[in-house]
Amino acid sequence: MTTPRPKLLSACIAATLFVAAPQAFAQQAETQPADQTPPATATSEYDATATQLDTVTVTARGISESLQKAPLPISVISSKQIEEQGLVDVNDIAAITPSFSFRSGYGRGFDRPVIRGMSNIQGEPNASFFIDGIFVVGDVTSYGLDNIQRVEVIRGPQSAEFGRRTFAGAVNFITQRPGSSVGGKVTLGGGNYGSEKLGVFYSGGSEDGSFGYDLSLTKRGNDAIYFNDYSGKTDLGDTETQSFMAAAAWAPIDNLEITARVMRQKSRDGHFAIDLLGVDKMNCYLPEYTGGVGPGGFPVLASRKKGYYCGDIPGPNEYGINTSEFVAAGWMPGRKTDLSRNSLVFDYAFDNGWNFTSTSAYNETVTYAGTDQDYSSMRGLGGGFESINQTNLMDWSQDLRVSTDQSLPVSGKLGLYYYNQSSHPGFFGDLSGFVLPGNKSVTPYPTNPQDSTINKAIYAMVNWRINDQWTASAEGRYAQDEISAAATDNKPLGGVMYSQSYSLAEKFKSFTPRVTLSYQAADNINIYGLYSEGTKPGGFNTSVYRADLSDAGRDQLIARGLESFKEEEATNYELGIKSDWLDQSLRVNASLYQINWDNQQLTETGAVARKDGSFFSTSYTTNVGETRIRGFELETQWLFAQGWLGSFNYSYNDAEIINFFSQAQADLFCADPTSASSGAACASSAGNTLPRAPKHSASLGLTYDGTFSNGWGWTAYGDASYEGRRYVQVDNLASIAPSTRTNFRFAVSPNDALQVSAFVTNAFNDRTPEDVQRTLDPSKTVWTPNVPPLVGPGAGNLTDFAVSPSLPRMYGIEVQYRF
Repeated sequence: MTTPRPKLLSACIAATLFVAAPQAFAQQAETQPADQTPPATATSEYDATATQLDTVTVTARGISESLQKAPLPISVISSKQIEEQGLVDVNDIAAITPSFSFRSGYGRGFDRPVIRGMSNIQGEPNASFFIDGIFVVGDVTSYGLDNIQRVEVIRGPQSAEFGRRTFAGAVNFITQRPGSSVGGKVTLGGGNYGSEKLGVFYSGGSEDGSFGYDLSLTKRGNDAIYFNDYSGKTDLGDTETQSFMAAAAWAPIDNLEITARVMRQKSRDGHFAIDLLGVDKMNCYLPEYTGGVGPGGFPVLASRKKGYYCGDIPGPNEYGINTSEFVAAGWMPGRKTDLSRNSLVFDYAFDNGWNFTSTSAYNETVTYAGTDQDYSSMRGLGGGFESINQTNLMDWSQDLRVSTDQSLPVSGKLGLYYYNQSSHPGFFGDLSGFVLPGNKSVTPYPTNPQDSTINKAIYAMVNWRINDQWTASAEGRYAQDEISAAATDNKPLGGVMYSQSYSLAEKFKSFTPRVTLSYQAADNINIYGLYSEGTKPGGFNTSVYRADLSDAGRDQLIARGLESFKEEEATNYELGIKSDWLDQSLRVNASLYQINWDNQQLTETGAVARKDGSFFSTSYTTNVGETRIRGFELETQWLFAQGWLGSFNYSYNDAEIINFFSQAQADLFCADPTSASSGAACASSAGNTLPRAPKHSASLGLTYDGTFSNGWGWTAYGDASYEGRRYVQVDNLASIAPSTRTNFRFAVSPNDALQVSAFVTNAFNDRTPEDVQRTLDPSKTVWTPNVPPLVGPGAGNLTDFAVSPSLPRMYGIEVQYRF
């Protein structure tokens, strides 16, 4: 139930931000003569006297260069911006970055970043995350921004530099150099829904700077947010993350620096909130009942239409998840993740300006999930949808890079890269047959997967400064992916344990070039053009080899080509401008681009017969065909008055499907049962927009750094982020309405050491769904005509949609003390 207190406090914080600014500005005007320079703020973190935007250095191409001269579309979020705006994780980064959409619809373990409209629902993400240039496997949502120097979001295909899984873009979290800022800080915070934050950081080193180190401990999270009607408790949506990080940098000789980093992190999240829309709320393409009854007493339909929703899907108000069953059976409902990330970097600078860098990394990720996969209080398959599983991934990588003196007219770099990811023993199971208060023990089945991914690559870049105005560069990466999947799947069914072995392997070779040409029209204007290519490896749908599937059902899936999916390819053509105006107080960067995308991987849902005659339904990754994306991006910052900084970002992405035939679309739009493989026009999604890809997005931010008459420094910040309509599937029928999220933050610094902040996020409580997934209602089985060439009826389930809520209004206070 909503109480007046959150609204009251949110209104107070918002009012403070809008009222305090002019009052404080008036105080300053009253206490200072017009010809006198305003006093410095109480802490160096807040520079109210700044008149120019910072000159930013980036490493998006593996070399250090100015943001405004790098011929790439890059957004940079600095440590000061993170602190002033109270940014917490990648969700906050995406909200203020053009063409970057990030939605956590299924808790913090199903990351699907969408950059420039290049979306996917299943399979590996199209954009990847890196920490200090090291690829991050698994979810990154729980990774905080406490010890970050800056975040670089590089849009468009980045395969030439970063390699696999970056053909939509790359996000690189760059940490502080150990010992770069001697001292420490302690942060304490709390707010509604039991939210809390504790952070301890200390950095030190030798007086000559040859040795530096830092240590940090963080804990953040919140209590459960959503009431669960089925359990009778508020037990959905709680999160907790604890992390420890240590780093050391040592320069034993003048030319060599060695940096080592270690991170340990564990997250414990309750079951995410999600709810079925309900088959009774479907409003189009409704099932056509014949009145007949088929085997099992299930009704017979005259066509393959199983109901659908047309229009914006409403947000959920009630939730019913079987958390009580998990607890009674001795298993946690929700998600547990344990991460270990380690890296070692050797950086040697030759006297002639050349550099050699060796980067080694070793990471482990152990993830447990207890999930009610029918998203409701029903006991689908007698508890078979209430799954438990644990996976264990290990990866290590080695990057060797040599770069020339970048001040030369012709410069470059050359590198070798090796990456190895493997799966280790875990387990799986479900709560089949388990009923409260507990009538049987639930014993998981061990797994011993032999999955592995090995990536080998050689890459290079040549940069030619033709003259003072023209610069050209050519980059390229030749890579080979060796992907294998082997295991024995075990599934119980009807009291019998079935086993099915499989062994799959594939190699994918690719060459991904990038060519840029930039023209320095003036000191403040850089115009660039680029051509780049990107690839994402294909893979396998190992669920085709579920042990409980019938042989005929498995053969049917393989005959449809669902055993594996192909490599994706993208080609990007781009023209951009980077400019600083009004004595570097106004920055305007913009780009136009077209991306041609082949063999796009999306999902196809289908039901398949099991050995006992029942049906199992899941999603399979398949290749869409061809998509074209045309877009425009605008990114601006303006120091328009003393202490005031405004920002406005906008992006337009028209992600149009050119060629894709979908069986789900054929079932909806074809008059008679039709196979998508027939190429019938009614099965084509051509002309539609890719799902989960908003066409319009924008963000507006305003910051004021000032000083009260008593010398206290203060900062007020507010932003609003808009994201346009997103379609749920390629048919473009069901959609998620446009959303606007607004945040406010106000901080006071009595002195150099102390800062107190108040904040509210989603201040106006926008309740647009976070995400929606098309699914099936396991309790509503029907008989429909089979897809040719099969004849006769086939069993399936009515269509439903699983809807995830957005986070509600959150507010709180943080206290930070520096020492």
